[in-house]
Amino acid sequence: MGSRRVQMASPGRKRCRNMAELQAITVPQQVSQGDELLKHHLLKMLVTDLLPFSKVKDVGFRAFCRGLNPTFDPPSSALWVRTELQSVYEYIKAEVHNMLQSVPEVALTAEMWTHTSEGVYLTVSCHFIDRYWKRRNCLLETVALGSDRAAAHVVEQLLKTSSDWGIAEKVKVVMSNVKSKDSMTESCEAKGWVHMRCFVCTLDIMFREALAQLDKPSWRMPLLLRKCRAIVRFFQQDRDAQRQLRANQEKLNLSPLRLVQAAVDDTWLDMGTMLQRLSQQRDAINLVLLQHVKEDLWLNDRDMEKINAVLAALQPLRDTAKEMVSDGYESLSNIIPLVDNLQKSMARLSEDGNQVAKALADVCMRLFGHAGDNRWMALSTAMDPRFKNIMLFSSRAQTIEQKLQVELKALCPSKDASPLGFGTEEVDAILTEYKSTNTMVRDQNPLDFWRLPRGFKKLSHVARKYLTVVSTAVPLQRAFNPEISRRVHHSRCHLEPENVNLMMFLNGHWSIESSNSPESE
Repeated sequence: MGSRRVQMASPGRKRCRNMAELQAITVPQQVSQGDELLKHHLLKMLVTDLLPFSKVKDVGFRAFCRGLNPTFDPPSSALWVRTELQSVYEYIKAEVHNMLQSVPEVALTAEMWTHTSEGVYLTVSCHFIDRYWKRRNCLLETVALGSDRAAAHVVEQLLKTSSDWGIAEKVKVVMSNVKSKDSMTESCEAKGWVHMRCFVCTLDIMFREALAQLDKPSWRMPLLLRKCRAIVRFFQQDRDAQRQLRANQEKLNLSPLRLVQAAVDDTWLDMGTMLQRLSQQRDAINLVLLQHVKEDLWLNDRDMEKINAVLAALQPLRDTAKEMVSDGYESLSNIIPLVDNLQKSMARLSEDGNQVAKALADVCMRLFGHAGDNRWMALSTAMDPRFKNIMLFSSRAQTIEQKLQVELKALCPSKDASPLGFGTEEVDAILTEYKSTNTMVRDQNPLDFWRLPRGFKKLSHVARKYLTVVSTAVPLQRAFNPEISRRVHHSRCHLEPENVNLMMFLNGHWSIESSNSPESE
């Protein structure tokens, strides 16, 4: 059978002609394809799993490679790995840079994360919708911020990165997970950008502020959470207690689930998982605590009443997360409909006397109550054919249509129209026709609607602008999956500092996942 030999990219060799060729992985049709193909897969593995370059020196790893192919002598030099990957990086970077020059406008996402020993890093990505109406996401740079978390410093780095990539003038909106929203907003506005806080980050803030409201004598939620963390810590540190817990789980016909720890700064998902496990395993846990005379950690009925109230109040947030779970990113247009459903669910729970839900509803109203007044949220929702009726047939309809008229006249100039663009009658006709179209179902791709030729196609200029902005600063599969999030964080914290940017960039553009994603098609 025939086979294809894949050459490694290196400075002295012919480059692949496009990113698709770089991203493609050839499945060997014979057992042996030569060292070059195996080295190619080795580099892909390091990039995909964010492994340190020193992995190629590990005795066990080298033995495993030879076990798969006794004739293959895997490279043992970290310098060789860096040289090869640097070559791929330079090529892809040039390709992405050239591609971005033809894009009219982009949105930025800024993810701030903390390295366990090297301080704060900032990962910057850009997002746009291409001419085929496919959402494109390009990781641009990961830079060390040291210990400086100031919003002004973050925005200066965003400006430097976007300038280096030639897109500073194309940026309109920055979506970040930076907690200091007000100062980020002010710093972005000083550069002519709009700042929006990541939806996932906002949900976490909502949960923390709601719990803070419940720090009163009748609830003392922070105190209960400290107790729950202490219970988990006890079982993690005492092997006898672990064995007894497993025995009690078997005796009581409970699932043999391990307890999960949630740190003070963990997300509501982590906190919910910890409380859910404690609720499920309460009887088995209390039997062990009784044997070890740990009455201070005993989960009494009042504790369980509070825990169950928290879990019930978190269910609407879990439902929201399920609505958003997908690969990659979703448009900002999802937020208003999701928040609307979230508020309705919280209201029902509040009416039933759930104090946690009431606190969440109060904070949710403060954080999202004026989302419809936000131009980017409102117009992205109006331009999403799944949710357009929420905005175009509401009390805000007149205001929304006026904003769309301004956008149409500014974005779609016409020789036969006024100096601003379309005439008023033409604009009204376009909006009327768009309003009369059928809405799409929730699980359809709104970009498919705008890809098709239509009589109001000129409105697609506005749709592309507003649907370009994404709702989260991190991909959704990581945003709502603590296990994946922890795994990624663990991996990137074990990268050598000098290789963080190189590996994060290639992980976004040249990993096995990115090769199989819709954006790489």
